[in-house]
Amino acid sequence: MASEENKKQPQNNGHAPSEKKKEGKKTENTLRKNIKNPFVYVGTIVILVLTIIAFVLIPGVGGGSASVGQTPAFGTWNGIPIQFTPDSYFADQVSQINDYLRQQGINDTQTQLYAYQVWFMAFQNTVVRTAILDIVKRSGMRISEKTIDEEVTKNAQFQVDGKFSMDKYNAAPLSTRLSVRSKIRDNLLVQNYYGDLMSVSPSTAEIDFVASMAKPQRTIQYVNIPFTDYPQDKTIEWAKAHESLFRTIGLSKITITTSQKDAEKVLAQIKANSLSFEDAAKSHSKDTYADKGGDMGTLVYYDLKDQFQNDKDAESVMALKKGDISPIFKQTDNAWAFYKVNTETAAPDLSKPSVIDEVKTYIFDKEKSVLETWALSKADTFTADAAKASFAAAAKQVGLEAKTAGPFILNYGKPTFYFYGQQVGLFQEPYRSLDNALVGAEQNENFLITLFSSTKNAIAKPVVLDSSVVVLSVIDDKEATDQQISYTKFSYPYFFQTALETELRTTILSSKSLKNNFNATFAKFFTPSNTGSAQ
Repeated sequence: MASEENKKQPQNNGHAPSEKKKEGKKTENTLRKNIKNPFVYVGTIVILVLTIIAFVLIPGVGGGSASVGQTPAFGTWNGIPIQFTPDSYFADQVSQINDYLRQQGINDTQTQLYAYQVWFMAFQNTVVRTAILDIVKRSGMRISEKTIDEEVTKNAQFQVDGKFSMDKYNAAPLSTRLSVRSKIRDNLLVQNYYGDLMSVSPSTAEIDFVASMAKPQRTIQYVNIPFTDYPQDKTIEWAKAHESLFRTIGLSKITITTSQKDAEKVLAQIKANSLSFEDAAKSHSKDTYADKGGDMGTLVYYDLKDQFQNDKDAESVMALKKGDISPIFKQTDNAWAFYKVNTETAAPDLSKPSVIDEVKTYIFDKEKSVLETWALSKADTFTADAAKASFAAAAKQVGLEAKTAGPFILNYGKPTFYFYGQQVGLFQEPYRSLDNALVGAEQNENFLITLFSSTKNAIAKPVVLDSSVVVLSVIDDKEATDQQISYTKFSYPYFFQTALETELRTTILSSKSLKNNFNATFAKFFTPSNTGSAQ
């Protein structure tokens, strides 16, 4: 056997650095208490990703097979084919993923989507492993034959009564022995790579910096000005200034998707009275109104104009009289349409609540800046009043309610990682009850900047949220507990490793070295008729 030195294998057991203190152990217990049904945490990217996508439907090994004698290649990495053969890593992944999901109670193996998801994930896992092996082998990393011999003695297929049997090993075909040794070598190379990757850990200074984000905890008093409070009179005023948007018209439509010439033929038949508009729609039109003889019902102008490539065409339809039929308009690259007027254009009746509600919806969906401007103006009035009186008194004066919320920590984006198979937060959020207006505010960058840059008891600048404007004042500023700080210090190395693994996978799967032909190969070799049930 060769005498080359085996690269020392760093341990990759998914645990935090060895220097963690007693408080780290206490924090680990806290983490475990917050997690239901924990199972052994595995630090490799493959198992991590399987845990993340546990909900995805995946088929069994026997589900969908290529024609006999063919070995499908789903892509290449640096020219190395990513192939599916019965004894390949690819096949092992399909089998393992299927078994894992069965254990989770997912057993929808009869659908093509199920098959696609499992094979695609197995393909990605195989690409990652192939890339790592290519990288380590080109770097010169080696596994000694002695180390491989030691691992062979642990292989169950060569054991008798729990002990390695040389006779059983020698009796195995040479191809089997070589295959086992090759797999062991590749497994050890991958383990070494991940061992080196996991040996990279954040510095103490980095951990302390991240933990410091959980230290300041700020409680606020605030007022919320929701966009839904936009006054009725202002809604009517805006509607009058934009009345043309809310004009209505009753139309029928015929859509032809073959050519403009075909559309002209249908239109000519209608004008010659050889074919009614309704019958033409049912027999020739290719849209959702065809079954109703083309009847679109009553349309509002702002919806109608979206069907045209320019507003002038929409205006020309709005100008037609009852019974008129429009010219043909090109609407997309493969659609030509013409319209018949059933009810002439009518101005909006702004005395009807339903019309005002429609105007409000339009403003909220397409003119939100109008609402923001109004709410910010009201916020400025409140801020000026609050500078002269108490926060609560100023709120009451402008018809608002002063509320409290918090404590908040600097937890932008709510980063998470996987611990014992469950997704947990990097920071231990303090308990707080939130008004609906502030749900999600802790993920708003402007809100957090304003909150943590404000002086205590000062009135901060208004913050625009998704559907309201908030004015706040910090009323309490305290430090996090030692337990909360130690939680983050303990958690960050796990988060750091997860980030490394995710970055590795993303880098490999987006690399130019990968030639991805998965979709075409899957479509060629796997059809609904060939995709069988799990084995």
